[in-house]
Amino acid sequence: MSTLDEIKAAAAGLNPDEQVELFKWWVQSDAFKARQLAALKRDLAAGLEQLDQGRYQTYDDTTVMQLAEEVGRSGRQRLKGGAKNPPA
Repeated sequence: MSTLDEIKAAAAGLNPDEQVELFKWWVQSDAFKARQLAALKRDLAAGLEQLDQGRYQTYDDTTVMQLAEEVGRSGRQRLKGGAKNPPA
């Protein structure tokens, strides 16, 4: 059994309050923060590249409301356990 598997097994044996405390400790760790920052930088770079290539959508008063309705609809669908990526 790998060290990671041992940690997972030990965490599974904790009570819920201890699991929450372990989770809080992990998300406050420097390693987690560094990974999150690196992911954010990658996402920003991808977004800037898309902007540079003209791959973006502009919205007006009508289309922004349609977008909001679609986001709400897809969110409700996900909460119901439906399709993860409904067709556009």
